Order: sequence, then structure tokens, then C-alpha cells
Amino acid sequence: MEVPVEADEAWWGGAAADGLAMPFADGYRTDLRDLGGNQGMPLLLSSHGRYVWSDRPFAFEMADGALRVRADAAAGVVLGDGHGDLASAYRALVTERFRPHGQPPDARLFTAPQYNLWIETLFNPTQRGVLEYAQAVLDHGLPPGVLMIDDNWHEAYGTWTFHPGRFPDPAAMLARLHELGFTVMLWLVPYVTPDTETFRALRDADLLIRDARGRVAIGEWWNGHGAALDLLDPDAVRWLSRALKELTRLGVDGFKFDGGEPPFYAGLGRPDPHAYTVAWNRFGLDHPLNEFRDAWLAANLPLAQRQRDKAHAWHGRDGLAALVPNALAQSLTGHAYTCPDMIGGGEYQSFGSATFDPELFVRSAQASALFPMMQFSAAPWRLLDAEHFDHCREAARLHERLGPEILALAKDAARTGEPILRPLEYDHPGHGYASVTDQFLLGADVLVAPVTEPGATTRTVTIPPGHWRADDGQRYEGPVTVTVDAPLSRLPWFRRTTPAPGPA
Repeated sequence: MEVPVEADEAWWGGAAADGLAMPFADGYRTDLRDLGGNQGMPLLLSSHGRYVWSDRPFAFEMADGALRVRADAAAGVVLGDGHGDLASAYRALVTERFRPHGQPPDARLFTAPQYNLWIETLFNPTQRGVLEYAQAVLDHGLPPGVLMIDDNWHEAYGTWTFHPGRFPDPAAMLARLHELGFTVMLWLVPYVTPDTETFRALRDADLLIRDARGRVAIGEWWNGHGAALDLLDPDAVRWLSRALKELTRLGVDGFKFDGGEPPFYAGLGRPDPHAYTVAWNRFGLDHPLNEFRDAWLAANLPLAQRQRDKAHAWHGRDGLAALVPNALAQSLTGHAYTCPDMIGGGEYQSFGSATFDPELFVRSAQASALFPMMQFSAAPWRLLDAEHFDHCREAARLHERLGPEILALAKDAARTGEPILRPLEYDHPGHGYASVTDQFLLGADVLVAPVTEPGATTRTVTIPPGHWRADDGQRYEGPVTVTVDAPLSRLPWFRRTTPAPGPA
């Protein structure tokens, strides 16, 4: 399919991790059949109210003033037209392709900061370390929230029981965390370590993916080599459900569902690797307190969608500057419940090898503060001096203060399909806002303009039509572009003081 691009027409869609490239410029190309590392949907949509939809992943490029889509014959690629603007095209897709689910993920994901122990513990979490981290959150004036115990709390991969050496009394630990006001999530993947008792039991029950010769398929993922639970087999799904039910009986509240990306299953020789990602996402629906990093065909499902791992860096595909563009891409592909990666960076090799930058850490906290969710990992009280830490604490308190409003938007998204976080072009078409990708609207009435450039003490803000009051009390009447003061202590944000325009 070839779609001529109209004058001033902008296109978004496909893979959320490519947000920095959106709206797409001439020369951009990608193949969603190779998707890995973040959320994806087989859709493209434009500022002129057009969309492309397929039942299957496809490749596309922008070249010579045209959008060119390449897909298998069975993909069912269709072009939708005549919807007028970006928001109307999105709403048509919601109506026709991915209707609202009705319920958002667990409310506790939105109303307070989240805390993931990954950077502090890496592959060696312990019961003592978890409790000390939780107590330090409170001792330093941060609000309690969802606490995630990450990789290696368990025995071998696939054996989802607490490691008895590192966690001698998990029930007591969970009870204490609840007393302190925390909600607890555990990390897991759909992979199984070979040559373990669990592996042999699953192999003998025929619950693992096999290769063309009938042997259990072994593939490489980021932590080594492993087999994969056959998520298309109801018996395998029931086996994992029973394992997680035992953990919930112990006091665990929810789960971080990592992995499950299509390239891993492609490496196992699966003819439809995306089907396993879909199955992994659907498995998470039984757990309202959830988090995913990889998704396919999951638009409007009540799943918290975390961005791919961010480096401890300002720029690049995984730097701080990608945070807002990727969130806009998530929203426009139907993933309303977006979570930035861990504040300061969650890609641990980068975080450990880069020169630590306290300014970057603060700006990362501020940029995350008015996302639907925000997530700490590296302990700011350990890394920062009093002044820099205070800025992070203020960002956390801002998120907590607006938590009820954010939760209301999440409930509205579950009912209507409307994105929580959206580009200016979504609510204000016809003003040339398609290229504004470094600021966002939280709902229709809060405008957020984080600072993502090192050393900046001012920033340019595009203010859309209406009357707006800034966080410093200054009032503005849009449409107007202004330069505002943005010292390290400030996240510039604005609240509409006139009624928002209704849907087009």
C-alpha cells in the first residue's frame, strides 16, 4: 500500500520506543515484525484524520512524500480516511479496533510514587535490604507507594518461590511492608532455567515450547539461556497461575511481568512470535496490580506499560530527551497507562558506568512527576546532596498531590479510551503543534513542559488556546509561545482556567 502524504500532514504509530522519530520524517523506516523492547500496535494515524490498520505486524517507510506499507497478504491492511484530525482518527480506531476495557489497572499505581529496588540491589535483593530501603523512603519524607522487588528474589528462573537464603521469612517481610504503607510487587519472566527440577517437571508435562525436532527449545535472553513456558497452552498458563496464587496467599499484591518480547520467540523458531507476547499480556489481566515492558495488540487493556530501559544520559534513543516523545507514542497507540522508566535511568550498566549527574537525576524526577505514574529505583537520598534531594522530593509530592486527578483520568481512559497523556496536536488541531514533542497535556487541562537539556535555566513553552495559570502564578492567554524561567528547582506546568474545548 502506498499513501501519498498530504501537505502539512504528520504521522505517528507503530512502535512506542521510536517516539523520538515521530511524527515521521522522510527516510524513516521500520519493520514491526521485528518488534522488541516496548509496546507496539499495527496502526499508523495522521494529523489529517487518516489511519492505517492491519491485523498483523507490517513494515513501513516514509519516502519521496509517501507512506509505504509492506505486509503479508493475510495482514488485512486497510486505510481509514475522512476523520478530520488526529484525535478523531484515534477515536475511530478505538471504536472500530480496540474498545475500552472498562477498568484501569490498580489505583495504587497512579496515586503515589512507585519504588523499584533494581538499581539498589541488581541481582542480589535480600529481605534485609528490601526492608531497609522501604524504611529509608519514609525516613526521608517520601510517601509510601508500590514497592517492586526485582530480579533474583526467587530461586532459579521459573521456580517462583522466595530464595530461602536471601529471604528467610518472606511472610514477615511482606507483613512489615504492608504495615509501613507499601504495596508489594514481584518481578518475573516467562522463561525457565534449564537443568532444574522445575524445568524437568515442565518438560515432562509438555508445557515448554519445543523446536521442530520435538526437543525443548532453548533460547538466549538478556540474563542467559532458557526455555520458555508455552503460553499458548492453557495447561501451562494454569501452572503459572497456581504458582502466583501461592505468592498472593503469602501477601504479594501484584507482579511486574518482564520479558515476553517477540524476538525471543522468533529465536525459538515460532512462526507467530507476536502471539506469545499477546498471551503474556492477556495473562496479566488477572492481576490488576501489574507492569509490562513489552506489549503487542494490548491497546486499551488495563496494563501498566513501562517504557524501555533508559540510560543515565540526557540524549539518544534511551536518554531523558526520549521520555516525553515515547510517552506520546504510547498514548497515540492506545497505551494510556504509561510509566516512565526508573528515575535517573534503569539500564544498570549505563547507570553504573556513566559519570553520575545530579542535575540529570533531578530533571528525570521532574519529567516523570506528572506522568500517569512515576518510579524511583536508585535511592535519591544516597546519591544526592540535600538540595538536589529536596527537588526530587518535591517532584514526588507533586505527583502525590495530583494523584486523585491522575486516577480520575485513568478511570476516564478505561471508560472512553481517551489517552491520559497526549500531544498538543490531539486537543488543539490546526495550530501547527504536530512538531511539539517535548511537552505534553495531562488530560485536557494540565500542560507540562519538563526541562530535558543539561544546564538549562529557561525553556520555551508552546501554550495552546485558552487561559492558563503557571505553577509560579503567572497567567498566559494562548495561543502563544513564551520563554519561562526554569531553574533546577522548577518543573514548569500550567493549569487551564477556562473550559477545555470539546471533541471535534
